Amino acid sequence: MRKKMDIDAVREDFNMGIICAQQVLSHFSERFGVPEKDALRLASCFGSGMGQASTCGCVTGALMVMGLAHGVAGPRSREQKQNLYGRRDAFMAAFAAAHGSVECRGVLGHDLTDPQQLAVIKEKKLFTTVCVPLICETCTLLEEYL
Repeated sequence: MRKKMDIDAVREDFNMGIICAQQVLSHFSERFGVPEKDALRLASCFGSGMGQASTCGCVTGALMVMGLAHGVAGPRSREQKQNLYGRRDAFMAAFAAAHGSVECRGVLGHDLTDPQQLAVIKEKKLFTTVCVPLICETCTLLEEYL
């Protein structure tokens, strides 16, 4: 996977099966000392709203990055928890404001767990026209919360 977050590289990786959550997490992984291959493995179950059209993989990937940046590996104070959750909530609110939802079904306007709606998603090429740019936009937005 390329490190430069540009739309053509993201599209190529997406077409090779590197899903949204993987691309977001791996884009930031080296910054936090996580090998790219480990980031790709870690995020591999979070695409397509965890397969349920629920929380968008871009969001779950971003939250994993936020955890790497601000999470605590062990007991934490109430202040540390509030700081992390405040960043999380602000990011999710900004994402929802920009994209209409934090869920795949809301972002795409269709429920990919329904075969008929999945056919529409594929027919309209929404994975390419919506999800690919969304990966880049999510990484840009996330920088504001790190």
